[in-house]
Amino acid sequence: MRRERAISEVRHPFLIFWRFFLSTLRPGELKRLCEIKKMRDSNNPALEPFGQALLAYWRGKKSAELIHEFKNGQKKPLPVSVFFRSHEGFLTTDNAVEYCRGHILVVGAGTGVHALELEKQGYDVTAIDICPQAVQIMKERGIKDARQQDFLHFNSKRFDTIFMLGHNIGMCESLNGIKGLLRRCERLLRPGGQLLVNSVKEPEVANSPRQKGYPGELEFRLSYERNVGPWMRWLHVDFKTLTSHALECGWSTEKLIETEDGGFLARLNPSL
Repeated sequence: MRRERAISEVRHPFLIFWRFFLSTLRPGELKRLCEIKKMRDSNNPALEPFGQALLAYWRGKKSAELIHEFKNGQKKPLPVSVFFRSHEGFLTTDNAVEYCRGHILVVGAGTGVHALELEKQGYDVTAIDICPQAVQIMKERGIKDARQQDFLHFNSKRFDTIFMLGHNIGMCESLNGIKGLLRRCERLLRPGGQLLVNSVKEPEVANSPRQKGYPGELEFRLSYERNVGPWMRWLHVDFKTLTSHALECGWSTEKLIETEDGGFLARLNPSL
C-alpha cells in the first residue's frame, strides 16, 4: 500500500509540491487563496472586466477606466471612480435614501455606494451583487451584510424596501422580463413593502437600420485594458412603459423624481 502511494506521488510530483506549498501558508493566506479560487469559479464572464476594473481602482489605480461598447457601434469610456462616489456625488435619480424604510435589500450593490449611506443613516441593510470583486470591496469597506448573489435566484427572508438603483432593473434584459422580475420582488417583499428603481428613456433613432424593436432593449459589452467581455443584454425603460407592464402584474407606480433627459426615480408597490 505504501509502495503504491509512493509510486503515485512519483508519477504526480506536482502533488508533492502542492502539499509543501500549502503547508507553508499561514491560515489567513490559505483563506485568501480559497477566496480567489471561489471568485474565479463563480464569476460571470460578462462582468469580469467590471470586477477587474473595480479592484484595480480600489487597490490604487485611480485612472482605471471601463469601456462600454454597444451593438450599434457606440463606445463610451467610463471612469471607475464613478462607482466609488460619495453621497454628494449621487445622480439626481440616485437620491432615494429619503424614501427608504425598514429592512432594505440593495440589489446590484456594486462597491456599496448606496449601502454605505443607508447604513450611515441607521438602516438595516443587506447588499447583494453578482460580481465577486464588488462584494469583496464591500466587505473591505465595512458593509455588515454583503453577499455574492444573483438576485434572480436569491431566496431570503422578506424586506420592507428593495433598492434597485443604478438602472439595475435592466437585469431583466427585455420588456418581457419585467413581469418575472416583479414576481421575484413580490416574493421578497413584506406586506406593504416597496420597490425603488431608476431608469431612463432611450431616444428613438429614426430610420436606423441597427435599431429594431424597443429602443431601450440594449446589447453591450464591457472591456478593461485587454479583457473584453462577451455581449450582454440590458433594459432601459421609460416610466410610461414600466407603468403599463407593472399594472398588468397588479403593481402600482409612482414617479418620485424626473430629469430633463428622460431619467426617473420611481416607487412600485405590489397589491399583496
